[in-house]
Amino acid sequence: MSNTARKPHQVLAYAILIVSATTIQTTILHFWPFQMLFVDLGLIVVIWTGLARGARSGMSAGFVVGLLEDSLSGYALGTNALVKTVVGTFCGVLGRKVLPNSPIAHLLALLVCSLLNYILLYLLQALTVPSSLNSGRFVMLMLAGVLSATVLGMIVFRFLSKSRYLKPPRVPDEVIESERLSAG
Repeated sequence: MSNTARKPHQVLAYAILIVSATTIQTTILHFWPFQMLFVDLGLIVVIWTGLARGARSGMSAGFVVGLLEDSLSGYALGTNALVKTVVGTFCGVLGRKVLPNSPIAHLLALLVCSLLNYILLYLLQALTVPSSLNSGRFVMLMLAGVLSATVLGMIVFRFLSKSRYLKPPRVPDEVIESERLSAG
């Protein structure tokens, strides 16, 4: 069996991670006193899943997390599902191009993918309900969201990378060496 094949216990671990993050985000963090510091745990989980398990898993996690967020938040059903599906797929493709165990790659992926998430949400809102947009407020929320996702994501990624069932498959040494030789 290849090291990227999904085993039942890994699928269960990711399912528990997704449900836990979405539940914490929509219940406990809903009463977070700092409204400008929005923490999107679902986004962090989608980015991790895409980087660790590839485009298909990132896409699946993005769709499930987004659909759960949409159904629990009262927003238009499908908005977060679409955006997080795109972000999860992008992370999966990105995860195959960079080393999934690199902290620098994690930092850049969190930054770029959370920014992509907020830009896509803004564009969808601009297309569907343009009268409800306040660009200045959205930019402030976006910057706070990207910053909080990046900082908290690095902490969460550190814990997830130590998990037996959630860590990315190990990159063989010969792949790393061949990447170094082709780059140099």
